[in-house]
Amino acid sequence: MEDLKQYKKAHHYSEIDNAVRINVPINAEHEFYTDFSDVRGDFEEKVFFRALNVNYRRLELENTNPTNKALIFLAGMRGSGKTSELAKISRKLTKPEAFFPITCNIDDGLDLNDMEYMDILIFQLERLFEELSQQTLLVFDEDVIASFQSWFSERISEANKVIKKEGGFEVKMTAGTPSLLSFLGITTKVKANIAGSKENAQKIRTVLRNNFSDFAKKFNEFIEYVSLKLRDRNIAKELLFIIDGLEKTSSLDIRRKIIFEESNRIRLIKANTIFTLPVELMSESQRLTTFSTVISFPFVKIREKNGDIVEKAVERFVEFTYKRIDPKLFENEQIVRKAILMGGGSPREYLRILEYTSFSIDEEKGVIDMEALDKAIKKLAAQTAQYINEEELEVLAKLKKANAEGTPLPFSEKWQDLLEKLIVLEYNDGTYKRVNPVVEASRLYKHYVGE
Repeated sequence: MEDLKQYKKAHHYSEIDNAVRINVPINAEHEFYTDFSDVRGDFEEKVFFRALNVNYRRLELENTNPTNKALIFLAGMRGSGKTSELAKISRKLTKPEAFFPITCNIDDGLDLNDMEYMDILIFQLERLFEELSQQTLLVFDEDVIASFQSWFSERISEANKVIKKEGGFEVKMTAGTPSLLSFLGITTKVKANIAGSKENAQKIRTVLRNNFSDFAKKFNEFIEYVSLKLRDRNIAKELLFIIDGLEKTSSLDIRRKIIFEESNRIRLIKANTIFTLPVELMSESQRLTTFSTVISFPFVKIREKNGDIVEKAVERFVEFTYKRIDPKLFENEQIVRKAILMGGGSPREYLRILEYTSFSIDEEKGVIDMEALDKAIKKLAAQTAQYINEEELEVLAKLKKANAEGTPLPFSEKWQDLLEKLIVLEYNDGTYKRVNPVVEASRLYKHYVGE
């Protein structure tokens, strides 16, 4: 994970750019963190906790049945704050009465251009061994580790035979006494080979897929063994894996393959797991509800359908702003309010507006004024609306009319691309959509759809 200490509150206009970086997820311990959970429309945090079998008031896990593990897909748009929300939930539930969370950011070491579910499972093991090796109170039976490590090593040896036969470079395996550290070394090398060589990756994946039933059994048994050890030492009741970053993979085909084509394998893994679900797969989420819980994580509802401003949400964004930027760097509060409304309830879109605005500051003034904000909005509007086609403009016109009349719109495949490109923003449980205010400010939108 990136060191967040370098991101500090801006007290000079030249520091604003660093304070509003859009691709830096903030955890709950950081000074920038702002809790938006009560201003996300119909989203209720307690539903999330219940899906994890956690008592919302006591934050205690109520069920430790080895066959009844929580599998949750947190579905939300890019920039809605899913990563920060998961970091907050992880922090709340890291306690003896709840979980020992293992966060796996898949852009940290895996190949985003070539990825399968097996890669993620190996990464989960690596991260598990990393975290467990830091728990000095935990003592594991060598025989238990040896059984799983031996089985895993034998499968990699099978892959090595194929790799060697085809003239490739084998995965170097070193002999040693089975332990968390030795198993960590093996998984790290395997992960590196998968990420570094497509040829090796395919050989390793094929062997593990062909033996997946046995792999799942070994994996599940080890997870349950670790959970027992955590309970014995009063560290936690169970493990919880958080798989974040699927939306960062390079193609929709990769994301769909991992989530849907591998769903039978995902179901065989008996471990409490949270996946973030990319926005373009949300329309197919019904397929997941047969074996998992899908929870929608919307943007902050900054306006009602009739256009009324939700003042509580605006106030929360003001808090969000002043945690990052000294209030004295704004010429007046009206500038902050306008920028917040232009962000449409998306923390990332709002940060993007502030970033562009900081580039337009008059250096002699040294503060954000309305002129700098208007310049930024004009530039962002042109960029965002640049590739909207005529058919999409027709959809946006229908959306504007439906919101004005307070009528619902039926689902259409046309929504997916608009949502993915953040031309349309989604609220509540997905039943409420609005055009991105930055798009509404573009000349193209005004010409074809109207003010």
